[in-house]
Amino acid sequence: MKRGEEVRCIVEYDLLGLAIKGEKGCYVKTDGSTGKHLIWFPCNGEWAELEGSQIELVNKPGYIPRKFKKFIKNIKTLEYTFPT
Repeated sequence: MKRGEEVRCIVEYDLLGLAIKGEKGCYVKTDGSTGKHLIWFPCNGEWAELEGSQIELVNKPGYIPRKFKKFIKNIKTLEYTFPT
């Protein structure tokens, strides 16, 4: 998947008190060790780590909706800059 693609949760999932089955979110990245996908859900502004079987693409592969283009440009992976 590509950063910014719109996905939909297709299973019952409680995300901090909100049932997100059927809710659409923004794909951010896939964790290399767990294989889970990091998804941001604008319905409550929270993040979820979901497996591939728990989500589906909403549009054609590679299509990034306008509403997620600006959001995805403004986020990046946390970098530790303090010398150890």
